[in-house]
Amino acid sequence: MAGWGDDPTLAELRSLVYEDGWEPTSIVDSTDGDTVVITKDGEEKSFSSDHIAFHRFVEGLKEDFGI
Repeated sequence: MAGWGDDPTLAELRSLVYEDGWEPTSIVDSTDGDTVVITKDGEEKSFSSDHIAFHRFVEGLKEDFGI
């Protein structure tokens, strides 16, 4: 996994989910990095990262959204 520095992928995902109303629909955990798929109004976006902060955020999404 990548280090603790800033992760622009995480920043965008966090903003879309908690500020713009996108909803996570699936999460794939992998040793190569995690992938989150979000949807809103029929549109779908996918975000992947091997950053440790991204992984921890994904763990929280699982709990918050029951995925």
